[in-house]
Amino acid sequence: MTNSQVTAGSIILRQWDRAYGLRETAEPFTSLNELYAHCLAVDAPEVIDRIIIQGHDAAGQLRVVTFVFQSITITPRPSE
Repeated sequence: MTNSQVTAGSIILRQWDRAYGLRETAEPFTSLNELYAHCLAVDAPEVIDRIIIQGHDAAGQLRVVTFVFQSITITPRPSE
């Protein structure tokens, strides 16, 4: 029996731009340490939308785990 192992993955970043609309970019990684470093490097106005991790379980079967995030911006209403 082998150990579970991460083999690849990607962070999907989103950015809203009035001129171009919603854009997504992917940042690939090959280890959890790389994932951690990429997450720490994300800076506004980009936000992390999804993290997709690929690897093998202890039986050698391919597995994919996807984390999906939601973020919002709350704009205060003008004073009446």
